[in-house]
Amino acid sequence: MKNKKGETYVLICVFILLIMTVFSVIFTYSSVITTARLQKTNTEVVFDGFVANNSILIFNNIKQGKNATEGLNTAPFYTALKQFCTLDENGGMYYAVDTDGAEKYRMTVPQIGYLEEESLELYVTFTMYVPIRFGGATVTTATIPMRISSVLQSKIEPEEVTK
Repeated sequence: MKNKKGETYVLICVFILLIMTVFSVIFTYSSVITTARLQKTNTEVVFDGFVANNSILIFNNIKQGKNATEGLNTAPFYTALKQFCTLDENGGMYYAVDTDGAEKYRMTVPQIGYLEEESLELYVTFTMYVPIRFGGATVTTATIPMRISSVLQSKIEPEEVTK
C-alpha cells in the first residue's frame, strides 16, 4: 500500500475512544461517591434527630424521678430512615430505586451501638452496595462501609450543677 493518508484517522479514533473511556470511568466513580455521600448525609440527619429525641426522653424520665432507662427503642430510627431516604426493605436489606425502577443502591440494615455505655454517645454502621453499570448491564458492585457517630454533650459541666 502506497497511500497512507487514512492511517492517521484510525489513530485519532483510537485516541478519542481511549479518552472517552477514561472520562466514563471518572464520571462513574464520581457518581458512586456522590450517591454514598448523599446517603451518609441523609443518615446523619435522621440519626442526629434520633439521638436528640432519646435525650429528651431520658431528660423527661430524670425529671419524673426515674433514673433508669430501658435502653433505646431503635424502631423509630429505622422508620424515619426509610421514610426520609425513600428506602424499601427486602430480605434484610434496604434499597433505593430510580425512576426507571432500576436499583440505585442497597444497604445493610444499620446497626446502632454505644461509643460509651450508659451515655448518648452512639454510632451507626452499615454497608452500601452501589451497582456500577456499563451499557445498561451491571458490571460490578462497589462496596462502601459507613460509620456515623452522634454525641450529645451537656453545655453545663457537672461541677457547675453542684455549686
